Amino acid sequence: MYHQESEDSYIALLSGKEIMDPYAVVRESFKDSSSPVALQDELYELLTLTMRPNYWMSYPSPLVLYKKYKKIFRLFEAGWLIQMIRPEFDLSKKLSIPFKEIEVDQIKSQGFQASSDPLTNEYQSLVKFYSSYSISLLGRDITSLLYDGLMPSVTNCIYEVDGYFVEKVQAMCELIRVLHTIGRFEQNIVLSPRDIDVLTREKAKFFARNNLSDYEHGNNDIFKASDKEELTRALAIIREILSTENFWKLHGNPADILYYFIEYFYVIDYFWCHYQYIVKAGRDISTKWKYPKRVRRELHSQGHEWIDRPWEFLHDEFNKKSIHRWSHRTERLLMDVLSNRNFGTADEHSEVLSFLDRLLLLADLLDYEPNEC
Repeated sequence: MYHQESEDSYIALLSGKEIMDPYAVVRESFKDSSSPVALQDELYELLTLTMRPNYWMSYPSPLVLYKKYKKIFRLFEAGWLIQMIRPEFDLSKKLSIPFKEIEVDQIKSQGFQASSDPLTNEYQSLVKFYSSYSISLLGRDITSLLYDGLMPSVTNCIYEVDGYFVEKVQAMCELIRVLHTIGRFEQNIVLSPRDIDVLTREKAKFFARNNLSDYEHGNNDIFKASDKEELTRALAIIREILSTENFWKLHGNPADILYYFIEYFYVIDYFWCHYQYIVKAGRDISTKWKYPKRVRRELHSQGHEWIDRPWEFLHDEFNKKSIHRWSHRTERLLMDVLSNRNFGTADEHSEVLSFLDRLLLLADLLDYEPNEC
């Protein structure tokens, strides 16, 4: 997929409250199981999807698989936060390999010195894992399992599942085991002032981000991967899915829905960044754009009077709902589209679909944007 996220590491799924208490996320992930096996099995289910064509159809809906994916990814984000604060500084210093004892041929495998405390050893394993795998790379790999398993037809598969990829899944399973053990030992943990300070900074970074995600190709080419007609047609299909009971019992390739929603999140992100630039540049948001008479007349006849002042439109929409709120609503729409349930014309979803329709139209009109922008 063209609009894949970059390799920068940042929190994507956890809320501000969850960032401040990653141990609670770990406990929630394992609340229905006394061992890590159930969640490890769910990860292997995603791997199985990639090797058995249309195996996803044996589930009640694609949403069941999407929820498994999110549960695992959220756990890994929590683990990434925990390794920032554990082991504690003094203990890490004691366990670190002295420089003079480094063996050149074994640098990657040495890690910490062994400890007699099993919990400390688990924390060491946690730190070592995230030293080898960034959270963004983990997210990309898990997303690829889900995407490939749901049988995409609009793009080629991202990964070919080979022995190396299976080894990565096995490493993720070990991470699940480590986090389960940590969660069991730390049932009553009280975060230290230093812990709170580190997590508060991560929370501040989360809310200070100019956009929802980072992208390898930047926020500069909306229709590079899919043209406007394709994305608009997909919105029409989404409306049909929402009004159909058990849609996925009779239709294939739910991965295509994931693909288009990645594009829609990108479009929202693009215009959020664009709006911020306009505001910071001190532009007059009420500036009227100049179009050929034929173009303006045609758009007005379709009820798009707002295109006269698009910056004002962006201002109104992003003040009415924050970028995080639009993202949450779009995510809720995605989950309902995957659910196999008939939602009819829910006002909540109609608003999001209308917003996306107008953003796609605006993207097609950017050539008419005043030059000073």
